[in-house]
Amino acid sequence: ARLRHEDPDRYLRLSQAVSGDVMEAVYAEWRRGRSTCAGGIVWMLQDLRPGAGWGVIDSAGQPKPCWHALKRAFRPVQVSLTDEGVNGLAVHVLNETAASIDVTLSFACLRDGATAVARASRDLTLPPRSSLEMSSAELLQNFFDVTYGYRFGARQHDATVATLSDRATGATIAQAFHFPVAGAPQRVDLGLGADVVHDEGGWALRLSTRRLARGVQIEDGAFRTDEEWFHLAPGEERMVRLKPRGLSGAAPDGEVHALNGLAPLRFRGVP
Repeated sequence: ARLRHEDPDRYLRLSQAVSGDVMEAVYAEWRRGRSTCAGGIVWMLQDLRPGAGWGVIDSAGQPKPCWHALKRAFRPVQVSLTDEGVNGLAVHVLNETAASIDVTLSFACLRDGATAVARASRDLTLPPRSSLEMSSAELLQNFFDVTYGYRFGARQHDATVATLSDRATGATIAQAFHFPVAGAPQRVDLGLGADVVHDEGGWALRLSTRRLARGVQIEDGAFRTDEEWFHLAPGEERMVRLKPRGLSGAAPDGEVHALNGLAPLRFRGVP
């Protein structure tokens, strides 16, 4: 109630992020190999009027945060994490395609969203229509309180990132994130960068960050994106395409927000 009164913009952004976080967590549980769930229902496609609503797109037809979360949750080749308490994290790798895929699974626990205090990687060959589960202890091959379930002293990390990448090209296929302590993320200097790019495909933003950026959103009155409300791992770059909302021919001019950033980052393209 205090946050809603003192900082309504932050209250709204955190509230919007909740729906997507919950949906990703639920489908990660339901899609795991040992799950007895035979499917899940997304209750409504579109809201009937402005407001919170049950829809994954709003009454004006624009994607809501949960739409972007479901897009990630439904990837046919997927990595997800489930919290098993004192048993650590369970890492689930799925291949629902008809082809075998060679991938690399990378796993890292980050302190202050930047420094890896535990890490591991493994090359995998995923058969068609397959699921694989392994524990974080199996990956790391030593004890590390990944979920902060034992609480032996101060917490050593604040985020865990699992990345599935194509072994031949190195391109990222899917990522999953886990945060051992729930609640609103603390605001810090992320070292967030946003370069406006114009090429044969149109306008785009090249995003980068020195520290893990949570819930990245892009706001521009003349453009929209098909990818928002995602986490951006430190040291990574992501190209996000900007799609015109109309036929105005305007150049990008907006802001990049992150739930744990000190302030929005301004960007502007040259027509």
